[in-house]
Amino acid sequence: MENTHDIVPTHLVVNAMRDNGYKNAAYAIAELMDNSIQAGATIVELLCGERIEQLKQRARARISEIAVLDNGHGMTSDVLQMALQFGNGTRLNDFSGIGRFGMGLPNSSISQARRVEVWSWRNGSENAIYSYLDIDEIEKSQLKSVPTPIIKEIPDIWKEVGSNFGMTGTLVVWKNIDKIMWRTANSIIDNSELIIGRMYRYFLVDDSVVIKLKSFDMS
Repeated sequence: MENTHDIVPTHLVVNAMRDNGYKNAAYAIAELMDNSIQAGATIVELLCGERIEQLKQRARARISEIAVLDNGHGMTSDVLQMALQFGNGTRLNDFSGIGRFGMGLPNSSISQARRVEVWSWRNGSENAIYSYLDIDEIEKSQLKSVPTPIIKEIPDIWKEVGSNFGMTGTLVVWKNIDKIMWRTANSIIDNSELIIGRMYRYFLVDDSVVIKLKSFDMS
């Protein structure tokens, strides 16, 4: 018989977790970049994709998907699953960055979007492994554990706009964005630039890390 008395019923708790810990999207994005830098990345890209939406009598560009791409050392299948678990991770006692509590990737992502997809590779992006979290599936109890990573091709759109697909790396994509207060790619970049620049100023000043910010049309 299925256990219906879990101490932490995930499908109920996940919505409370969405409102926990991040002032805004800029801080959540910075958390992903922190993961990238701790993974040895020297280039990190913030990619903000917009689509045209019809709003009453005029059409406007609205943020649709956000990605962080890096050239860090990439993740194995086990590490990727661990990285998508709440309260787990490989740096639980590492105090060198801001994401040291094992909550960084999943918590920052679901605080802004209902779905996060991750590709990671250690031997060319054509061999990337993939897994995800989806709030709708969790709420319906359709997703109770982190899906086992599979080899899955990176969508062409990210290959076209990203300039950093080397032999190793990770791509984190936020989809079904519903919590970000800023509606356009430029406003997200403008508001994130100051926070990211302040947090990682030492890396930027000594040129050990290059951070690129880009908006583009997904329509």
